[in-house]
Parts: sequence; C-alpha cells; structure tokens
Amino acid sequence: MAQPKPTMISINSQRITAVSVACLCALASCDQKQRATSPEQTSEDDPAPAISAQPASELTTISADQPVSFNEHIQPILSSACYHCHGPDSGTREPGGPLTPNDGPPLRIDQPEFAFAKRPNGKAVIIPGDPDASLLLKLMESKNPDEVMPLHPDRSPHGSILAPEKIALVRRWIEEGAQYEEHWAYLPPKKTELPAIQHQDWARNPIDHFIAKRLEQAGLAPNDEEDKARLLRRLSFDLTGLPPSAEEVEQFTSDPRDFDTVYLEKVDQLLQSDAYAEHYARHWLDVARYADTHGIHIDNYRSIWPYRDWVIQAFRQNMPFDQFTREQIAGDMMPSATLDQKIASGFHRCLPTTGEGGAIAEEYQAIYAQDRADTTAAAWLGLTFGCASCHDHKFDAISTKENYQLTAFFRNTTMAAMDRNKADHPPNLLVPRADDRKRLPKLNEELAQVKQSLQQHRKAHESQFQAWLKSPQSERSSAVADEHRILQLDLNHKSHGLTDSKGKTYRSEQPLKWVKADFGQAVAFTKNNAIQLGNAGDFERDQAFSFSAWMKAPHGFSGAPIAKMHTQESHRGYDLWCEQGHLAVHLIHAWPQDFIKVTTVKTYPKNKWFHVTVSYDGSSQSDGVKIYINGKPAAVKVNANKLTGSIKTSAPLLLGKRFNRQPFANGQLQGFQLFNRELTQAQALAISVDGRIDALRRLAKKTPNQIQQLRDYYFESIDQQIRPTLAKLQQLEQEKSAIVKRGNITLVMQEKTNTVPYAHVLIRGEYANLGEKVSPDVPASLPPMSEDMPKNRLGLAQWLTMPENPLPARVTVNRYWSYLFGKGIVTTNSDFGVMGARPSHPKLLDWLAADFVENGWDFHHLLRTIVSSSTYRQSAKISAEKLARDPLNTLLSRGPRYRMDAEQIRDLALHSSGLMSAQLGGPSVKPPQPKGVWEAVAMNQSNTRFYKADQGNKVYRRSLYTFWKRTAVHPVMDILNAPSREVSCTQRDRTNTPLQALVVMNGPQFLESSRRLASAAMAHSEDSRSRMDYIAMRLLSRRMSTEESQIIRQTLDAARKKFTADPEAAATFIAIGATPNQPDSNAAELAAWTLVANQILNMDETLNK
Repeated sequence: MAQPKPTMISINSQRITAVSVACLCALASCDQKQRATSPEQTSEDDPAPAISAQPASELTTISADQPVSFNEHIQPILSSACYHCHGPDSGTREPGGPLTPNDGPPLRIDQPEFAFAKRPNGKAVIIPGDPDASLLLKLMESKNPDEVMPLHPDRSPHGSILAPEKIALVRRWIEEGAQYEEHWAYLPPKKTELPAIQHQDWARNPIDHFIAKRLEQAGLAPNDEEDKARLLRRLSFDLTGLPPSAEEVEQFTSDPRDFDTVYLEKVDQLLQSDAYAEHYARHWLDVARYADTHGIHIDNYRSIWPYRDWVIQAFRQNMPFDQFTREQIAGDMMPSATLDQKIASGFHRCLPTTGEGGAIAEEYQAIYAQDRADTTAAAWLGLTFGCASCHDHKFDAISTKENYQLTAFFRNTTMAAMDRNKADHPPNLLVPRADDRKRLPKLNEELAQVKQSLQQHRKAHESQFQAWLKSPQSERSSAVADEHRILQLDLNHKSHGLTDSKGKTYRSEQPLKWVKADFGQAVAFTKNNAIQLGNAGDFERDQAFSFSAWMKAPHGFSGAPIAKMHTQESHRGYDLWCEQGHLAVHLIHAWPQDFIKVTTVKTYPKNKWFHVTVSYDGSSQSDGVKIYINGKPAAVKVNANKLTGSIKTSAPLLLGKRFNRQPFANGQLQGFQLFNRELTQAQALAISVDGRIDALRRLAKKTPNQIQQLRDYYFESIDQQIRPTLAKLQQLEQEKSAIVKRGNITLVMQEKTNTVPYAHVLIRGEYANLGEKVSPDVPASLPPMSEDMPKNRLGLAQWLTMPENPLPARVTVNRYWSYLFGKGIVTTNSDFGVMGARPSHPKLLDWLAADFVENGWDFHHLLRTIVSSSTYRQSAKISAEKLARDPLNTLLSRGPRYRMDAEQIRDLALHSSGLMSAQLGGPSVKPPQPKGVWEAVAMNQSNTRFYKADQGNKVYRRSLYTFWKRTAVHPVMDILNAPSREVSCTQRDRTNTPLQALVVMNGPQFLESSRRLASAAMAHSEDSRSRMDYIAMRLLSRRMSTEESQIIRQTLDAARKKFTADPEAAATFIAIGATPNQPDSNAAELAAWTLVANQILNMDETLNK
C-alpha cells in the first residue's frame, strides 16, 4: 500500500545513560505514564473528518447526512447524564423535574415505552420528530439553574454539565424520530461485508479492511511493516511471553523464502509450544482469581495447583473455548465426568474463603455465591452483576432479582462456608501422578474384588466364628511373654476391676466412680482420688520399661493419668502427662535441670477412647522414649534431653495423679499394664488389640457393635484360611496408599444431590434480610436458556456457549485482542454494559466474534488471524502527526508497544541468561524475596507467615509458577502491577514508575541473571563490542548501534575502574544469587560486565515489547 512518509520519531529511543563512578548505574527512564481514561471513540463507518487539532480518535462530530445512532451517539450521553435518576434502577428513579408534576410516577428514559408515554400533564418527555415539544430537550437547553437537567454538579453529586454539541446531537436524534436501539452488546454479532478501502494491497485479512477504513476516515495511513527482528520479538512475547533466542532471530531474518511463509510458519511453531500454553494460562489465571492461599483472614495455604496445571494443558491441547468454558463451570456435573473435568471445576474454588472465628456461615455463603456470579459475568458476559446486588443496576438492564437468580446457580454446592484454614477444604479430589493414573482405576477394581471375596468367606465361615466366640480359651498368642508383664489391672468392672492378673487387689484413696465404657466399665477419676499401686514399677534410668492403658480424656487441662514421681523431691521419677490435649512423658532426676521430656506433636483424640503405650529403652536419651497411640508411633518433639542421675523414687506408682497434685480430673482409664522391657511397635499394636479383645470376650452381654469388633478380630487374626486373601488386600492397599501419598489434592466443585439450587433476593444485599425466593435463571435482556438446559451449573455452562448468546464470544475475542495490542477494541474488558467504553471498531469486533464461533471457538485460529494481519505487523514508530491525531493508538495507526507484564519481565531476565527451568507444571515455587514481607501482613497462626525461599532449579521456574499469596503478592510481581487475585482480573493496571526500574536494577534474580548473561558474553568473545552485541541480541533481539556502544563503553570503563580498585565490592557483587561463577573468573571484569548487562536489561526498549 502506497503511504505518505512523514518524519518519524522513534518511541523505541534508547534510554541508556552513562554510569557514574559513584553509583555505577543510572535509572532507565520510564515511559510516559499511561493515561487513565480512554478517549471517546467513533465507528469505522464515520466519514473522514476534516483535519483538526483534536485527536482523530476523539472526534464525535458526524456529517449532516449521517443519521444519529442511539447506541453510538445518544446512549453514552443519556447513561452518563440521566440514567442515575431516570434509568433502570427503580430505587433511585425520580419524577421528571420542574416541568413535570413531582407527584407523578418516576420518570424513566432508558426505554422508549416509558420515554414516549404521556405524563400526568398529558405530555410525553420525548416526542419523536418534535424536539421543541419534547420536555427532555427543554430541560437540557434551559438556562434556568433551578430547572436545567441534568442538575448542576453544585446541586447534586450525580450532576453534570452537558456540552452544547451533545445537546445538539440529542436534538437531531429527536428530529430524526428518536429511534431507540437495543444495546449494541446484546445484538447478535455477525459478519458484515468488508469495507471498501483505497489500498487493497495493504490488507492481508479482513481485520485490515476495518482498520484501514477508519484510518482513511481520519486522514491517516498505517505504518510500514516492523523490522523483521523487532517483529519476531513482538510475536514471541505475545504468543509465548518469552523472547526469541539469538539463533531464532538469525534464522528468521536470514531465511530467503517468501517472508509471509516464514512468518506464518513461525506463528504456528510458537502456538504449538509449551511456552504458549504457559503464557496464556497465566492470562486466564488472572480471570480465574487463582492463588495458592485462601485469602481474607489467616490466608493459609490452599492445595489447588492441579487446577492451574489443567489450564496449562487445556491451552497446550488448544481446547475449544466452549469446552474450556463448560468444564470449568460444571465439569463435575458432566455425565461420567473424568478426572480432568472434575479438576477443571476448580475454577469456582479459586475464590477467597475464610475460616475466621465468629464468621457467620450464611453471610459467607452469600458472599461466595455473589463472587462466583460476578466472576462468571466478568469472564464471559462482560457485565457488572455485582452492581445489582443491593438495588437494580443503575445503568444496565439487570434487576436485583436477576442478580440473585444468577447467584442461585452457585448456591447448591457441598462446600462449607468455613474453610477451617485447611489446605484441602472439601470437596476435594485426589489427583494421582501422571504415571499412576492408568493404574489407580484398575487397582480400585482389584481391591473391590478382593473385598468381595473376603465378604463371601466371612459369610461362609460364620459358624466357625460363633464357635470361637463361645470357646473358653483365646487362640491368640501373647504379644509379650508373661515374665515381662509385671502388672495387669483390667479396671473394667466395679466388683473385680482393682484385682490384678495374679489375684492381688489394690486400693484407691477414695471410693471410685465407675462409668460405662465402650466395653465393660472404666474408672472415672476426680480431683481427689487415685489408685495406689505401691512399689510396682520402681525402675532406674538404665533399665528398660514400658506401660500401657486405655484412656479417655478432654483437652484443655494438665494432669497425670499415670505417675511414679515425688513432687517434693525435685519431681524425681517418671510419668505420663496430659498437657492441653497433648501427651508428654517425663523421666526426671532433678527438675528443671536434669530430665528428659518428649511431647506428642499432634493432640490425642478428644473425649474418645484410645490406647496409649509408653516404651523406654534405658538409654537415658530422649530418642529412647517412644509413645504409641492405638499401636502407631506418635511423632514427638523433644523438650529436654539431659538425664544423668537416678529416677528411682520412694513415691508409689499412682493411677489418676502425681504424688499429691496434678490429678487426672475428668479422665478415664481401663486396662493398665506394666512391663520390665522395651516394647516394639508390633508389640504395642498387639497389646492395644489383644487387651480390648480379652475384655470384650469376658463380657457376659455384648452389643451388636461389640460382636462385630470380635468378628473382625477373628477373621483378621484367628482364621488361617483367609490369610492369603488378607495378604493380597494388604498388598493392594499399600500400593494404593503409595499412589495416594505421592499424588496431590485439589479443590473441586460438587453439587448437592438432595436439593435443587435456589437463592433469596437479599434486600439491600444483607444476608439476613431475605426477600423473594428465586430459582436459577439468566437475564431477560439476553437469550433465554433452552428447555433442554437444566437450571443448574451445567445448564448455565451450556447457555454461556450457545452461539445465540451475543456476549461470550465478543468478550473473549476482545480480551485476547487486548493481550496483543495493550487494550481491547472495547477498552473496558469486563464491562460491555451501558457505562462501558464503546468499541472503537464495532464491526471488526463483531466479525472477530462471529469468526471465532464459526471456527469452533479455536484460540489458535483467533490468534493466528490477529497476528498475521498487517495491522499487527506495523512498526510501532510514531510520527508527530500521529502523536497528535492518535496519541493512544485507538485507530491502530501503528503497531503495539507497551511495558510488558511482571511475569514477562522476570522471565525475560531468566530466559536470556539461560537460568530458566523448562519444567512444565507442578507445585508452586518460592523464588527469593525480601525478608519480612509475609510476616508484615500475616496472622500469628498462619502457615504462610514465614517465607522460606526454595533451592535449586525451583527458583528459576517461570513466573507462572511463583507461589501466589493473596495478602502479599511476590514484591517483584506487585511492583510491576500483578493483581492480588482477590477478585477476577480481566485487565491489569499498567503503570511506569521509578520503583520498577529500581527492582530491575537491584532485584537479586535480575542481578543474578545479568551476571550469568555477562559471564556467557565473556566466554563468547574477548572483544568488548562482540560481548555487547551478544547481550543485546538476547535482550533486544538486535545488535547495539555505534552510538549505543559508545555509551556502554563509558559504563564499562567506569565500572572496571571502580571494581578493580575495590576487589571486595566486586566479589560481593558477583556473589549475588545461587549459581556459582567460573573458578577462574576475573571478579572485577565480571562485575563490570554484569552492570552492563543490567543496564541493557533496564532499557525502555527491553522492558517494552
């Protein structure tokens, strides 16, 4: 296409400044701060206006022969100036002002049936064809401050002053018949005929026709195609989030074939890469509000990274967007849902949740449902549903009832309101490792078969069990030889419970209280009672001994169920101690300087019977003390480990307290045994089982539950025929346990099966102020759900992806356009409503949306179409004329250029230096960050209070995998505008501040990357210019110019001088980071080149695509 050749001003100008000797670096200058507001935009159908000082992208005038469009010209005026008081929201709607009776019905002008209706004074507010008789225009044109509408800002916070040209547009619209139109976003997108353009040879595909038409109307011409190397760099960052390698640049720019062929091959290659899947997964995770913590209060760890990996795999497989949608909204509800589909439903488990004490469950269920509705609306509909949670939407056709109908889709989940600060807050799902996925289903089948075989055997041999039950003698063998059992006291019946196995009867200090236990009776201790066992258990510290008992105790107290300790003789002796729900064992010579103490890490079962065994090996060491609960070793922490003196004491062995204090109040005991040897885990397990079985068998009357316990014991321990089958069961269960242990848990959605979804309208949004009960449904302003769609999440997913729905395709292609051009065709990505921005190219947006659906919701097709267009391939250079006429590139008169996202900048540094790990997926990682960031915001009880950086390759993973703590996003990400993901983010803020330059200059991983890149450059060549080019090719995809190299030479010389004079500073500087330097490295030279690499890394051109 022949184009004018204006003088060009490169916005890629190099901001390289010589480094002073004092600080060795200078701040790279920042881009002009992005404007906060977008200019008003006109459609591609407007005729070319006259050249004006006003930016072409902001012109709103139309020609005299062009009809005024309600959607394009009038709706923006009425929505901003009138709808707050006279729009959709019935709660703020007011009468018609001073020219209409104030006692009349509220005035509404967003719908024609209300605007054209006669008021109580007999006149309509808008009379089509007669602007002079229309009260609306009289109010707008009035010079009387008491009657002009809209109200002056001094009189109302919602007031405004309408510009004369806007009032003139309203007059013309009424003259032309005041034709209302349905809101543009609610109309079905369709492919219109491509606009005729003057230079057909410029257009590579339909996108270019729409863009060229607007440029012609504005009197502007598109830029030439971008330089090949720069274009490849742009394409690589846009499709993969990573720079091209120097080898890729060389191959791409020197390929002699037709450039379009070479370019499209590269597009397809990038779209097929894992890096593409990771990059676009990162974009989606913003939308999904994915994070690794719960947020809100304690902000504990959450196990949901398998969902993040599912998103990566979905992009890797180029999953069609309609399927991508359905599986995330309702994957768990699909017929015969697969593991992956269930994982996908984690989309709506990504929301922040709470476990805060005192939180009200019903309030948070309402909050969660609203969050899910808001996120769904933002991601797929581009509508702000949350604005209708307290009242009807003030601008869009969304009533409060419709808002709660949408929340109703999400109010039938089994997820509890309180997450209890647990990582696996149910409903959850085991996700086996990839190599276990095929085995696990078969393993479950084998387990089911073995269990069925066991059941059949039990049924066939029930008579043998009954005979054993009636036999007087147990057929089991003793777990511990009788000569090692010093004392056995059953404590299971009032009449004989204090008589031991040898016939000796012991006494209690006071009459005992006997209570019903799971089997027989048990002793319930009070504050002033204990059972005295005399000198039994009088052991020395070098003697091994053990004791065991059945226990039942509350938490929240301290006391001794078993003790042989003299509290008046420096607490000499030993005990079993209850300490606020934990068990502890003391072996003491003299408190508090000569003793052993170990305490269980976990609490014991509260107010439930359990068996405890304490075993000591006589070593006088803490690791010689073992505590077994129900036959299993309990993890312990060592509180003290210094025992050098005797533990013998004159105090008696007591059950129920220490010597004369610390009673086991409100605790219960049964089945005490004492041994003069160390017990193994197998023996501890056998004692816990055998003691119970003996007690059960001696009961005269047995409950069905007790008989079942005996039956289980018989078939698991006595019956010899069943042993091979039990061994097979154990083998399979161990195999499954190993699979489960090496697998991971992820959070999923799960629907209640015994109820149907519903919600209440919450009056003023208050959870306790219930209004009308409503069923799930979609807004009346959009196509209805078909009759075959169920009114649940599955039906909602189907509705979102039906071709007749005008919003999901539009919203999606617009968002992906924004990823490539820095902003969408509609600049408000999540608001396609009345107050959202108008599309700059509405017919292009519709064409892209219709084409997206026609081509199977194919992301590869969408992105290939956009990046292959001449529009995308333009140079980003800007002329003085374009800077004045199209400053924000709304008309796309040049290629996209803007500062890259946080992840891209960090990944650029890692990738260019060769540090980046290519591992795909897996748990989130923790690269280095400044100390104290987490502690500053964390509750004391949070398990994400302290940050411990990972080691090895984990710290060099792509930024996508960085651990995302909602209340403290990684500082590098935070400063570079990454969101907290507390809510869905469809559009990141983009600022340019000195802090960002300081992060890139001083961040440890940026400096380490600079060092590694410098080291590689030094190994590549002895020539300084070659080294500069080596670094530049990896960061900028080009070589340094002569002027640039001269500036860098100044930096290099100053740095060499500084570091040569201060070897210690050089050594410290190049020691930053975990990777080592070459043993023969010249520290001063490497430090100097590290600064050079860091300086180039911090250029505007480097940090912008």
